[in-house]
Formats: sequence, structure tokens, C-alpha cells
Amino acid sequence: KIVETLSRQRHDYANHLQVIKGYLELGLPERALEYVDAATRELAEESRLFKSVPPVLALALYELQLWTRDRGISLRMGEVGVADAVDLMLSVGMTSLRQLLEKLEVSVGEEEFEVCLDLVEGLDEINIRLRWSDESEQVEREIVLTR
Repeated sequence: KIVETLSRQRHDYANHLQVIKGYLELGLPERALEYVDAATRELAEESRLFKSVPPVLALALYELQLWTRDRGISLRMGEVGVADAVDLMLSVGMTSLRQLLEKLEVSVGEEEFEVCLDLVEGLDEINIRLRWSDESEQVEREIVLTR
């Protein structure tokens, strides 16, 4: 599974380089710089994820980001703090998250459907919150996992 994720990551970075090269070949250096800035922000968010939770959970969340990206959803990490309940998060939380995300209907051709994910660990529970905009309203769904 790790090899698949690394292969996917290498493919994505090669794609980033191709896009930048394309903009430069078309004489659009400003667009290339904008793209580099966006890719840099994406890398910074990934770095923050890998520093904020234990490695096995970080990898699972990163794989979830890749899975949602394939479905037209940009999964952004908000507050992410799980240290002690990693097993619960991996065994129940990730499945619950994926099931909820599968239910989202993303319009074909929509530029970017952004969903923000918060993971907050309490004394005896984990609160998983997803937030997104749906037409003119802000939508929030919460999953509570108890130990």
C-alpha cells in the first residue's frame, strides 16, 4: 500500500512539473508562478498533516486525500489532533469518514469542491467534523467515536 501511495505521489509531482513546463513553453510565466505557489501551499499542508499525527494515521489521511481528489473533492485539513486513539481512528473513523464522503454529490465540471476536515481528540471520544459549502449554505457533519 505504501508503494502504491509513493507511486501516486511521484505521478502527481511529475504532472506538476509538466504543467509548469507547459505554461513556460506557452510564454505564460505568471501562470507558472501561480501554479508553483498553489503546489507549494499543497505541499505545506501535506507537511503539516505528517507532523500533526502519528505516521500511520498521517498516511491513512493522506491516502484519503488522494481518494477524494480522484472524486473531485479537495479535502483540506483543519484542526487535526489525534495522539492516543489512533487505533480507533484507523479501525472505525476512517471507514466512517469514507462512507460520509462517498455520499457527497459533486457536480461534474465543478472547479473545486472543498471539504474541511477537523479531528479533535477528547478524553473519551474523537470528534470528526466535515464542513463544506452547499449552494448558499455552510454544511457541517460530525461523527463522534467513543472509546
